Amino acid sequence: MNDTQKKSGMRIDKTVFWPATIVTLACGILFYGYPQQSSEILGKIHAFTTNELGWFFLIFTVAMLVLCLYYAFSKMGNIVLGGAGEKPQFSTITWLGMILTSGTGGSLLYLASIEWIWIMAGPPFGVEPGSLEAARWASTYGMFHWGPSAWAFYMAVAVPVGYFFFAKKKKNMKMSEYARPFLGKHSDGIAGHTLNFLYIFGLLGGVLTSLALGTAPISAGIAYMIGLPKTNLAIDILVIVLWTFIPLGALILGLKKGLSVLSNINLWGFAILLGILLVFGPGWFILNQSTEAFGMMLQNFTIMSFATDVIGKNGFPQAWTIFYFSWWAVYALPFGLFIAKISKGRTIRQMVIGGLTAGSLGCMIFYMVLPNFGINLQLNGGVDLSTILNESGRGQVVIEMFKNAPGGFFITALFTIICLLSYITGHAAVGYSLAAASEKKLDTDQDPQKWNMTFWLVLAGAVSLGLYLLNREALQPLQTVSIITGFPICFAMLALILGFFKQLKKDFPEGVPAIKKAGEKIYATTDAEDEANMAMGSAPDQKT
Repeated sequence: MNDTQKKSGMRIDKTVFWPATIVTLACGILFYGYPQQSSEILGKIHAFTTNELGWFFLIFTVAMLVLCLYYAFSKMGNIVLGGAGEKPQFSTITWLGMILTSGTGGSLLYLASIEWIWIMAGPPFGVEPGSLEAARWASTYGMFHWGPSAWAFYMAVAVPVGYFFFAKKKKNMKMSEYARPFLGKHSDGIAGHTLNFLYIFGLLGGVLTSLALGTAPISAGIAYMIGLPKTNLAIDILVIVLWTFIPLGALILGLKKGLSVLSNINLWGFAILLGILLVFGPGWFILNQSTEAFGMMLQNFTIMSFATDVIGKNGFPQAWTIFYFSWWAVYALPFGLFIAKISKGRTIRQMVIGGLTAGSLGCMIFYMVLPNFGINLQLNGGVDLSTILNESGRGQVVIEMFKNAPGGFFITALFTIICLLSYITGHAAVGYSLAAASEKKLDTDQDPQKWNMTFWLVLAGAVSLGLYLLNREALQPLQTVSIITGFPICFAMLALILGFFKQLKKDFPEGVPAIKKAGEKIYATTDAEDEANMAMGSAPDQKT
């Protein structure tokens, strides 16, 4: 082993790297070796967690949304994530685009196209399945699930991570280090190791769900483009291989060249796809129904946020809202970390408002156009997508929907390509976050080692294939993996957030100062400056 290899290996935190690797490999072995038994176990766990723990996810989600509003509109919103003179690394448009595309991935495209069919067949609040009222709720719920409540998870974590990494100049991106003000000496013991493990294992659980979920529509799209009547296992494997290895190119080029370019391509693809459907499709129907659905969401936001239906036992909140909120919890730490990493030089207020608005509005636009395009086809007799879903599966129904759009082949191909690129962008962000969290030291302008990013991308791709093969058409196994990992992640988030507030109290013992004029910013002292102040016997010196 040469000196470079030794130095490379020394950068890895083995207490983080190996436990997550071993547990993930064990899950992969179970998925591949015992698919039927694994599916049955996941089903039992799904039934318990969604029914017994649903209240927890609902309350926790609302709490995160309230916390984000406090971040943005309190005096701490003026704190800069960085030192004096540090400027944002990306233009505002590119930055917002990276937040949207990295924090959603192809799951947004896919679920916005198909989710409404499931909701129409099993609507909430005792509504008759397949009715016009069911169609209205199907048009509404997607905007709610992917709106501010979802993005509050990401931003609730992005603020502490950004503060510790850029303002305090921490030398790594491990959750235990950021929770040190709360955990104290336990950050170096079992509590800290558990926190780091939950972060990585939880993220792997989330990415396994996403990759297994998105394989079906992309495979069906590729099969359609090359003239096959339906997809097959070989194409499924090809899709997972593509989004396992293509992200490596983006990460090797770095955040600036790689992911920002992919993000801009995705944004253009999104705009073209949605623009064609609006201009050449049933644009007036889409705009009118989207307006009504947005109003329904605003009117019913509170009950949608807290509904458990434990008396009626309809099962809708458990199947959808609780699943989604647990899914956002799983992704909160890694995507919060990623959003923080690309937000150097911005204030807490800018990051929170930018993330909440760009993420929520971006997702809502998709859920305004794609579901209502499909609902119009279904209601007006253009194509019976509900029957196609039952007979041909969840991948083929999306292709059938876009085949009936203006410029059918082009739209279907565009959807397939953009969906694949979106998953690639999201998977690249995941690989980056996993690698960053498993290294002992990482400077503010430094990326993780390339081999480390490669390892996590390949591991996630291999295990997600096993999860997908459990049942290619069922959603429940995929939902269960997110719910299992989402529950403990919520407690990891709390440790991080409490650590942030404790550090803030230390840095600003008299409270964050109010700004004296518009545009003024607040800068926290770095750890090195704190040590110097302690040596001199003085309190932290906040800079404006």
